[in-house]
Amino acid sequence: MRKTFKQGLIVGGIVAVSVLAIQRYKQSCSNAQDQDISPSAKLDQRPSIDAKTDETEVGLTQLDSIHRADWQANGFPQTHAELERLEKEENQ
Repeated sequence: MRKTFKQGLIVGGIVAVSVLAIQRYKQSCSNAQDQDISPSAKLDQRPSIDAKTDETEVGLTQLDSIHRADWQANGFPQTHAELERLEKEENQ
């Protein structure tokens, strides 16, 4: 009787510790997901680094600045007026 009691006590202790460990793991995962912000979301909150030196960067976020650099490199129009002008040229 004593041997089975000790075995039951050990197994019960292992189960209890396992349940607590699983609960803490799930809780830490849910907390991490709540606090994580994607890198692009972080960049979209910070002001542009070049805003102090370049007038065209004033008011842009770092993400906007990155996209602007891509647009310039690929020759995309920067304004609606420029886009409309290019569309008119294509239609003529």
